[in-house]
Amino acid sequence: MIHSVIVEMRPRLQVCNVFIATKECVNKEESVKINIKTSGVEVTWLAETCEMVQVISLHDYKLKPVSLSALQVQKNSVSFRIQTEPLINILGSFASEILPFDQSSDTIESDTSRLLTPCIYTGKAYQLSCKCCGMIMSKQDIFFTRVLPLPSSALWETGDWFCHQHSCSSNMEHSVLEPKETDCFYGMCHMLLNPSVLNVRNGRVLRCSRCMAWLGTHISSTAVKLWNCTTSYEGNINSTALEDFIYTVRSAFKNSFGMTCRLVLETRSSEQESQYLLLWAMDKNLDLLVGGEDDLSCMKENVGKIIIECKMEVKKTMKLLYMYHKDCNSVVKTWQDEYNVQCLEVAKQMFTEGLEYLIRGTQYIPVPYKLTNSFFVTYLGL
Repeated sequence: MIHSVIVEMRPRLQVCNVFIATKECVNKEESVKINIKTSGVEVTWLAETCEMVQVISLHDYKLKPVSLSALQVQKNSVSFRIQTEPLINILGSFASEILPFDQSSDTIESDTSRLLTPCIYTGKAYQLSCKCCGMIMSKQDIFFTRVLPLPSSALWETGDWFCHQHSCSSNMEHSVLEPKETDCFYGMCHMLLNPSVLNVRNGRVLRCSRCMAWLGTHISSTAVKLWNCTTSYEGNINSTALEDFIYTVRSAFKNSFGMTCRLVLETRSSEQESQYLLLWAMDKNLDLLVGGEDDLSCMKENVGKIIIECKMEVKKTMKLLYMYHKDCNSVVKTWQDEYNVQCLEVAKQMFTEGLEYLIRGTQYIPVPYKLTNSFFVTYLGL
């Protein structure tokens, strides 16, 4: 009966939320019985001909047997909440709190950052090509003399680039980087180049002359932005558009220090129009236990009764709210005008695959919990 299981572990609150998706509708002739044990949950499906017991193993956590609450049985889902107890006293007490020092997430982020840094060296000949069809889009071999990281993901925030005030700050407020033909400035999942070195179709959106794939955007008459997921060259990053999307969202939320972590992602849908994705982080560091049909194994089978165990996998995720807008309406403008909201431009491929990824995460959540205040709920890193 179980199609997928998601358990949200919240050790500081000492509770966990369990979401079970079923393959078949739970009808009136069939009832569900939930039995809470200290090391797991037994879900019994009662029918006229057979009784199936599916055991959700939570050996690394201690559950309170008489603590089930908020039970909801829908057509294709069962959800409830259970109180938990720490196996060891790692969270302190009411008088003091122990904060664990975990470097694993920082190590993962640093490794990912190194992976997404362009492998471009000075004094070496490079040819840029379209990753979709392989057409060479550089007019000739490019010998870069400067390969530098951009100090900010937003090209217009020049105030973040310096440690002190400049006398010409008023003139710099609306200035734009002007890379030379031998300059390569790279940021989060993109590069900034001089347009004179490329042989692409003119317009606000850069397209491949052969397959018309979207390669990047024109920042100004002296600067173009090329995305890692659309451009190929010797030593190029092998990251996909989805990997770039996940890294961009994780980095943006990790660097936000406000109480409300919100993000606006924009991509060009045409020369004059854009699409927008509003993201709101509910929990930036959520331990999620995930199990599916592939994790089921038969433990015991008797006449009229089958016992099946579901093993769970632990994943570090983010719980997000998201909303898609096909144009810049009043909701998008309100978010863009607020000072504590980050606004980033992403590649069209990143936007499309990222949105599909968020929608797939929403499918794991039961219907009563999928939507809140017109935002859909999903997980990043599922």
